[in-house]
Amino acid sequence: MDDKYCFEGGSDEYYMYEQIYSTENLHIAFHKAKRGKTKKRYVKRFQKNLNINLSKLSKELSGETYMPCPRKTFTLRDPKTRKISKSAFRDRVVHHALCNLIVPKLEKPFIYDSHANQIGKGTLKAIDRFDKFKLKVSKNNTQGCYVLKADIKQYFNRINHEILLKIIKREITCRKTLNLISKILTTPMCAKGERGRERDVCGMPLGNLTSQFFANLYLNELDQFVKHKLGAKYYIRYVDDFVILHKSKEQLNEWKSEISVFLENQLKIELHPSKTHILDINSGINFLGFRIFPKHKLIRKSNLKNFERRFNKLRICFNEGFVGKEKSLQSLEGWLPYCSHANTFKYRKSLIKRFNQEFSKGSKTFIRNKKRYKKYVRRIDENTLQYSTQKTLYFHNNGLSIKEIALRQKVKESTIWKYIITLIEHRQIFLTDILPIKKIEIILDKIYGYKDTLRDIKNKLKDKATYDEIACVMASMRSKRKK
Repeated sequence: MDDKYCFEGGSDEYYMYEQIYSTENLHIAFHKAKRGKTKKRYVKRFQKNLNINLSKLSKELSGETYMPCPRKTFTLRDPKTRKISKSAFRDRVVHHALCNLIVPKLEKPFIYDSHANQIGKGTLKAIDRFDKFKLKVSKNNTQGCYVLKADIKQYFNRINHEILLKIIKREITCRKTLNLISKILTTPMCAKGERGRERDVCGMPLGNLTSQFFANLYLNELDQFVKHKLGAKYYIRYVDDFVILHKSKEQLNEWKSEISVFLENQLKIELHPSKTHILDINSGINFLGFRIFPKHKLIRKSNLKNFERRFNKLRICFNEGFVGKEKSLQSLEGWLPYCSHANTFKYRKSLIKRFNQEFSKGSKTFIRNKKRYKKYVRRIDENTLQYSTQKTLYFHNNGLSIKEIALRQKVKESTIWKYIITLIEHRQIFLTDILPIKKIEIILDKIYGYKDTLRDIKNKLKDKATYDEIACVMASMRSKRKK
């Protein structure tokens, strides 16, 4: 969002609030709020009369009569018990509209190593920074390294609204904008069948966009204290989890005491006594789902168990025909890159083997030609095809060109050609589906034996065929030689 939307003083303050309920901003907010939820009923209902609903919101905001609906609450117990609050969709549109204006201004003082809820940051970025810091502190693993691993006790439930508003008022002085923020902060919660309870002066509900940002803003005070008052160089924070690396255990003990006093006096929160420790990195540090050692990383067992539970549930749904292979691949695609940040080569290889074995049969939505697919299952060693190759087959069967498949999978066309060559070799795609018969004949005419290299054949053909096209023909020849 451009800085022109952030103003201070006089009529400019009104202009800032005016931008929040402007038609353009509310439309942008709606599209952000519905992202990933377009099939939900409440989104469809809101979108059916979109202009009317947005106009109504705009009038309520302009007249300062807008009141958020009580949040519905429910409990999640995976991986740990958490109470989640769900705002009405119209309120989520307002949250996005507000954040479009205030976030660019309020996040300017954030330190680089605050990794939560920011574009270009996240858990994996924080883990990469941890790896760099541990090498610097330990002088490439030649010296001792200690880590203050800390967690804040019941953080979201203890955020003080008065302190948060004071922090916001340093940058935002618009009275109307502050009133809107106050309304959102004090929105009452209610369980199913209950009326809204009285508004709380402490606590932040899990699940809202504004909650994520304000929680990050609140602990920016801790970031500034640790970096500028204590002078800690190697500090990383992700929401309420943070680590400080140092070669001296005594220094970390001293900083721990000072941080504890600062949190209690300035922010009215405290460190979790059973989750705050000073550890030798050689014993392994649990941080953001990984167990980090000086020379390697492992995924925490609890995370592996959670994935196995989801994987088995997905397999059952696939076998029953409730989900297709494409959706199953999406689940695996999200997990494998995450695993690759740890030392999990054998685990990933085993997982791909399991996936290809357990998700290769029984999908009516994935395979169009059943006879052809049965032949493939009978002939192919299912462990040899990676999940990306299987995904290429899916797109090919749906009539997409190689260029379109590359755009869908966000890879180069040369990568898709490699997948196509593999599929041809395993007789999962016919060569004539990729190349016209005349071109195949031209290429075959210049192949004198199985030992011919691609370069030799290309020199004979000159510009009549590409390396990828020649490789496809060679793959087809290899498939015929296999038993």
